[in-house]
Amino acid sequence: MDTVQSYKCPCCGAPLEFNGNSQNLHCNSCGNEFSAETMKQLSDAETQARGASKYDWQHYEPRSYTNNVGGIDLSKYTCPSCGAEISGDDTLGSTVCPYCGNATIVKGQFEGALRPDYIIPFKTDKKAAVEAFENDFKNAPFLPDEFKDKRRIEEMAGVYVPFWMFDCDCDAGITYSANRYSYWSDSEYDYTKTDYYKLIRSGSVGFANIPVDGSKKADDSYTEAVEPYDYKDAVEFNPAYLSGFLADKYDVSAEDSIGRANERVKNSTEDVFASTTREYSGVVPENTNVSFSDGKIRYALLPIWMLNIKYKKNNFKFAINGQTGKVVGEYPVDKGKKWRYFSKIAGIAYAAAAITAWFLLR
Repeated sequence: MDTVQSYKCPCCGAPLEFNGNSQNLHCNSCGNEFSAETMKQLSDAETQARGASKYDWQHYEPRSYTNNVGGIDLSKYTCPSCGAEISGDDTLGSTVCPYCGNATIVKGQFEGALRPDYIIPFKTDKKAAVEAFENDFKNAPFLPDEFKDKRRIEEMAGVYVPFWMFDCDCDAGITYSANRYSYWSDSEYDYTKTDYYKLIRSGSVGFANIPVDGSKKADDSYTEAVEPYDYKDAVEFNPAYLSGFLADKYDVSAEDSIGRANERVKNSTEDVFASTTREYSGVVPENTNVSFSDGKIRYALLPIWMLNIKYKKNNFKFAINGQTGKVVGEYPVDKGKKWRYFSKIAGIAYAAAAITAWFLLR
């Protein structure tokens, strides 16, 4: 069984939660705050002290159900506060106990090859994420009332999503066909002159931290849309940052992510080169050659607030960048509201037309 660790306040023993504003672990009971490094040192010291005693128990082979249920690998976690046993997807890294709300961390999931190289801690707390979502849906016409229900919005969960990060140097050569137009007039005619060009662009571009979603459960269209992240906030991975949040571990390997990384590097290179052709019209790429070198792959956890709202049997997903507060998602349309609105507009227009006609006929 994976071991579970809960960070407790050294002063009062209450659970600690990570505060995105101060970047420290905060105690809601006594108000004290502690750095992640301090708690790690304290935890390491406590672990070493606990390891001093050893007991030999008679080996016992328990009976158990098959771990794979319906094709899904399950793991069992134990809450250190209330003792509840929690079952979850084998790719789940950390969770909040649904029974007592204690913030727990599953350490075993992040050992060895599963340990991320770095993490970007949450900066946007839940209150700010909820406000960002509420401000965003103000621009959605005919929004169903379900999306304004505070209780539904409060179900938003902060999740550290796994990403493979790709760095590389890129040498590229691209040729384009392009046009340039000139216009003039005389006393009789308007003239247009079209010049045709062959454009050649070549050079080198360096890329760092190109993210590729490493989770099958996360929708790539959403996790890519919440970009960009500011990687100046990236820090060495420390389990303390997970306190109070969910975390997933990768279930898409680095090797399986290379194809998407190649695509993103190629597209980004083409965009950079295309930006040098803006003085021309009708620019069309003809041949593209992109070569990568000095490629590096790292594993990181990036913060995303996730919200799912069901409306008429459909599940509408929303993602909010846990660092910047950027909101991504599509809103449904309440057809009843839409019909009533246009009926009202039509009624006003009809009344206005009737009044106008009455005055004209007098």
